[in-house]
Amino acid sequence: MSESKRAQFEEIDTDGDGFITADELKIYLQQNPKVSDANAAATFNFADDNGDQQISFEEFTAFIK
Repeated sequence: MSESKRAQFEEIDTDGDGFITADELKIYLQQNPKVSDANAAATFNFADDNGDQQISFEEFTAFIK
């Protein structure tokens, strides 16, 4: 299952820098189903456990458990 999490993380991390930004997550979430900007921001803030404005793979895997 870890490989599928990695693949999903890499799909969201469009610039390939190893972190998911708020914009990357918003774009991903708003593909289908449509998610509001406010809900995308709330999701990002919830997943960004350490508040550094980016989601690491470790934060991502903890978030999607």
